[in-house]
Amino acid sequence: MKSVCNMINYKTYQPDGCLAEYVRYFWSLEVEVERMNGPFVHRALPDNCIELIFYCRGKLSISSSDGMEGSTFHSGVFGQAKKFRQFKTNQNFRLFGAYLYPHAFMLLFNLPASELLNLKVDSETLWGDNGRVLEERVITAETDLKRVQLVSDFLFKRISITKNHENGFIENFKSVVDNNRVLSIETFADRCNLSRRQFERKFKDFSGFSPKDFFSIVRFKNVLKEIGHGKSLAQVAVNVGYFDQSHFTNEFKKLTGYSPREFAINQFKAADTRATVDFK
Repeated sequence: MKSVCNMINYKTYQPDGCLAEYVRYFWSLEVEVERMNGPFVHRALPDNCIELIFYCRGKLSISSSDGMEGSTFHSGVFGQAKKFRQFKTNQNFRLFGAYLYPHAFMLLFNLPASELLNLKVDSETLWGDNGRVLEERVITAETDLKRVQLVSDFLFKRISITKNHENGFIENFKSVVDNNRVLSIETFADRCNLSRRQFERKFKDFSGFSPKDFFSIVRFKNVLKEIGHGKSLAQVAVNVGYFDQSHFTNEFKKLTGYSPREFAINQFKAADTRATVDFK
C-alpha cells in the first residue's frame, strides 16, 4: 500500500518586501484523493490568523461545531476560528492560499477583524468585480509563483493608510503572533501606551478576539509545537503554562475534538497541521 504522504504535496512560499507585515506565507496543497482508500478528511484546528484561499481544482464539504456547513467557495477568506472545522472530499483537489496575520484584515481592508470571526466570505462579496477577476486569474494561473505574484499585487494595492497611525501597536502585536508569546493584558497595554479599555477595543478590532480568547489559542499553538516529541503530556502542560493536567486536557479536547494523547500518537509532526489527514 502506498503511503498517504506520497499523495499529498504541500509547499510554502515567503512574501516579498513590505507584504511580510501582512502575509506570514503563501502555500499550496495538492492531494490525489482518488488514489486513497476512501475520502480525504482534514481537520482544521483553531487559529488566530486569517486565510485567503483559492480552490484551483475540486471542492470540499465543510462541517463544524460552530455551525459552518456546506461546501467551499471558489475563493474567499476564512476568518479566525475558535473551534475546529472538518473538510471532506472524494475528489482530487488543489488549493492555493495566503496565510495572513490577524491584523491584516483591518489594515488591508479597513474592516474590524472581529467581523470575520468563525466566518467564511467569498471574494466577490468582499471585493465585487475585483474579487471575481482575481479569482479567475489565480485559478487559471499556470504556476504557484505566478499565483504568489497575482495575490501579492492585489494585496499591495489595498494597503490602508491606517498602518501609519498604528505602528506601535502592530509591531507589538506581530511580535506576539510570530513568537507565540502569551502576555498579560496589562503588560501588552503598557507596551502600547494604552489604557486597558482602549487596548481591549483596539485588540478586538485587529485580532478578532478578546485578549483572553486570543491568548488561549496562542497557548494552544505552543502545545502543538511541543506535543509528540518525546515529552510527557504532563511536561507539555507545564511548559506552556497550564496549572494542572485536567485543565490542559479539557481545553485541548474542546479546541480540537481530540484528547492530547490521541493527537500525540497520530499527529506527531504537528508544527504545521494544514496537510494532515483526520484520523477519527
